[in-house]
Amino acid sequence: MTEQWIKGCAVQRIAFRDGLVLNMEDYNELVISAPLALTLPATETDPQEVVMINPTNVLKQERPLFDFAGQKCTQAEWDETGSLHLAFADGHRIDVPTDQEHTSWELYGKSHGYAACLPHGRVRVVRHDLPDDQAVNS
Repeated sequence: MTEQWIKGCAVQRIAFRDGLVLNMEDYNELVISAPLALTLPATETDPQEVVMINPTNVLKQERPLFDFAGQKCTQAEWDETGSLHLAFADGHRIDVPTDQEHTSWELYGKSHGYAACLPHGRVRVVRHDLPDDQAVNS
């Protein structure tokens, strides 16, 4: 797995435009356009629950489930298949599998670079905060 620079950053804003958009501290933006599994943390009255959501077509009743603005990202990794795994301080989790036909997710960092999971799970990374010999991974 590869850990990303958004670990430790707080979610500043959550929006829905061409997918789920998480604006985070340090001028980072994550756009998720593939169907995802959203894990909702347990509450006093309800157990933990996993909800499947299509971020390009979020239903009105699903929008309140994304109530974790202000939370810090405690895990931000992708695995060898390109699947993205995020966790937040309040217990919310987002897991995004790869899409065989489309880009699943894109991470933009003004201070760091760009990463994306292209079709078939190929992850492309371009970093401008690292030495040239470490800056590109395809």
